[in-house]
Amino acid sequence: MSDYLMRDGAPLDAEGWKKIDQMVADVAKKNLTARRFVPLVGPLGWGVDRAPVFGFGQTEGSHVASESPVLADLCEIKETFMLRAQHLAMASASPFGLDLGAVAIAATAVAKGEDQRVFQSLLEAQGALSAELGDWDTLGGPFKAVAAAIASLRAAGFDGPYATVMDPAMYARLAALMQHGRREIDLVGKLTSAGLFHSTAMPDDKVLVTSPQAWNYDLVVGQDIATAYLGNEGLDHLFQVFETVALRVKRPQAICILG
Repeated sequence: MSDYLMRDGAPLDAEGWKKIDQMVADVAKKNLTARRFVPLVGPLGWGVDRAPVFGFGQTEGSHVASESPVLADLCEIKETFMLRAQHLAMASASPFGLDLGAVAIAATAVAKGEDQRVFQSLLEAQGALSAELGDWDTLGGPFKAVAAAIASLRAAGFDGPYATVMDPAMYARLAALMQHGRREIDLVGKLTSAGLFHSTAMPDDKVLVTSPQAWNYDLVVGQDIATAYLGNEGLDHLFQVFETVALRVKRPQAICILG
């Protein structure tokens, strides 16, 4: 890994890289939402830049994948950060250590970029189902909407477990609904045993209800989130947090968009 990430040229020892890698991993785990329910393929390595996407149909009564797949390009999601030479010198000469805030901010941006790519692809999938969002400010409104979406998915042949995703403001509205000790969020959660999630990558006027099975869609990871050294800029040093991914939607009717 150190060859193509050019880590040997950075002014960091093994312990310094370990701290950066741990920060990136911790921040990514905290901020990645789609990976909590979308099936993963990989990581396959940086050298994989395209992935086959097979459709499914029937031939002489048998279910079969299409003979000729569409090739999906893996996109690169990246963010740079800088470590100042003076701060590196201060870290080695004081007990405070190196402040890795810039690392965390870059890793957060990459994680959010992945979620934006995944949710945009799900929302724009050709052939996805749709249903009315309904009233999310009235008790029973969200439950009715999600239940209708699940009924549509079942009618299309897609069984559970189901996952539901919305933006944080919508999630807050759902969490605020309660009457006589009955919490709307608990009722909706029972419908979606694969998880009830919120992400800033989701628009505030749509909710996704979906059957997250690998034969419906998956996320191909080429290069998983990693940090590379880009070189110096004067006395200071530039780094890049990056990854390559592609969402493969094989059966778009496994997705229902409330809007």
